[in-house]
Amino acid sequence: MKFIHTADLHLDREFEGLVQEVTIQPYEILEKIIDFAISKQVELVIFAGDNFHQSKPSIKMQTYFIDQLARLLPYEIQVVVTFGNHDYYRKSIYWVDFPENVTVFTSETVESRKITLKNGESLMVTGFSYEQPHITEDKVSDYPARNFACDYHIGVFHGEMSGSQYAPASLTDMLSKDYDYWALGHIHLASQLSERVIYPGTPQGRTKKEITNFVVLGTLTKTTFETDFHDLADVHFETLMLDLSDCQNLSQALRFIRENLDATQQIFYSLIFENYDKIATALTEVVANDELIEELRQDHVIVKIKLARLNTDTDLPRLVVPDFQAPAVDFTAIFEMLPRQEVLQEILEDPDFHSDVLAQVALFESEQFVFDNSNDSKEEGNSDEN
Repeated sequence: MKFIHTADLHLDREFEGLVQEVTIQPYEILEKIIDFAISKQVELVIFAGDNFHQSKPSIKMQTYFIDQLARLLPYEIQVVVTFGNHDYYRKSIYWVDFPENVTVFTSETVESRKITLKNGESLMVTGFSYEQPHITEDKVSDYPARNFACDYHIGVFHGEMSGSQYAPASLTDMLSKDYDYWALGHIHLASQLSERVIYPGTPQGRTKKEITNFVVLGTLTKTTFETDFHDLADVHFETLMLDLSDCQNLSQALRFIRENLDATQQIFYSLIFENYDKIATALTEVVANDELIEELRQDHVIVKIKLARLNTDTDLPRLVVPDFQAPAVDFTAIFEMLPRQEVLQEILEDPDFHSDVLAQVALFESEQFVFDNSNDSKEEGNSDEN
């Protein structure tokens, strides 16, 4: 049996952080996945949740999703669909019917479905879908042991290996089921937890953090198992650190920057400049007033430009603050002061949001100040600068 495993398409989610207009539509990754499935002559395609970014996708996007799945029908390719925490399932919002080659899981109750593949082999698929934004209980414990009456048994799971909000699970518990494969979703970066337990990541990144854009092509026989990760994305985000220490003037800097930007691929760049001492005053000005970024955007997609802090003793004020540590951010207290809106609650409960805020605070601290704890830290054997 040959199959494709993908997850976290988030079809109705736009590229984030862009100011420029781009012609590529991120949802078009689905067409490439369908084309890939047909070209590889697979028997099965698995969509492991968060097919849509919204809990109420538009009729247009629903129709697009169904139309693409229907393209697999003439090739007798079976499809398995589950819904995740973003596109949690409610029958009342769907205007479309799924094609007959699609097996859809619509309940939070773990279910098993038998599928007969075009090569005559039998497959048992076990999974569930979200019916609400969060699931706090362990779902893997409800998965039955492998069904040996079928040629293969695959588990589809949208959730996390830790935490408390998204069906927290244990890898040990998954492996104990003795399934031929676990098709995971929810984590946007590719991760192979074991040989047969895989997060493929989102197939088309929407932000600079989503840098692994894969689908899994797997081949199962009674005695062997093989997987390959395939990058089908049209666009890739890249954070590029450029050392400008050899640039004596602005013309050299501009030429050097352009030489390091690839015009042959569709890349959305975030640029960080370091060691720009020789042109610091002028460079700081054109970065601050967006003159440089607008120039580079003539030929490239530039998400943003940042200046790394210069390693000098005079460019920043030095504050002697013994044992300085940034204060904790109380997200619960912040939420109490905001309107009671579900979307705000989801944002504030998102661990990625927490880490982003703390990272930005740390970045601001490092860019604006140098905290010198040398008096105390030398005694403790720690680094001078925190």
